[in-house]
Amino acid sequence: MEKQLIEFVDGIKSNKQVSSFDEAATKQAIVLRLLFLLGWDIFNVDEVNPNLAGESPHADYALSIKTVRKVFIKVVKPKEGLDKYQEKVFDFASKKGVDFAILTNGINWWFYLSSSKGNAIQNRIVVLDLLKQKAGDVAEQAAAFLKKDEIACDAAVKKAADMLKT
Repeated sequence: MEKQLIEFVDGIKSNKQVSSFDEAATKQAIVLRLLFLLGWDIFNVDEVNPNLAGESPHADYALSIKTVRKVFIKVVKPKEGLDKYQEKVFDFASKKGVDFAILTNGINWWFYLSSSKGNAIQNRIVVLDLLKQKAGDVAEQAAAFLKKDEIACDAAVKKAADMLKT
């Protein structure tokens, strides 16, 4: 799996089209592909639910383990900054009792421990930049906090809480 993740990140780095993607292309070519590589069944709407638009504009996907929502992901297009979304995404996930909120434009990925007290900035645990960081580092961090197995056994939440303490 790690080799495939590294190849995926390297592919993003070399793909000149990425910066011109719209939100839909970002979701399909980057977000869903990454989720698939991290063990999520992207074809099972009980596991990767893309139908949150009616519920809130602050999340595009809900990742669930046995019908329990664990992660919300908000996706914007690559040229869009993330700052203006972070508090709303974090607050929505917090109010819904979801462990993690992730905000991404496909290139930058901001991970928040939304089950923790405080605001988004205080609870941002990981910042990934697929273009600037080494592919191996991105793969390692993505797997630690978004891999299905890590979410299912609450290992990701424990790691995140430990990071916030230090």
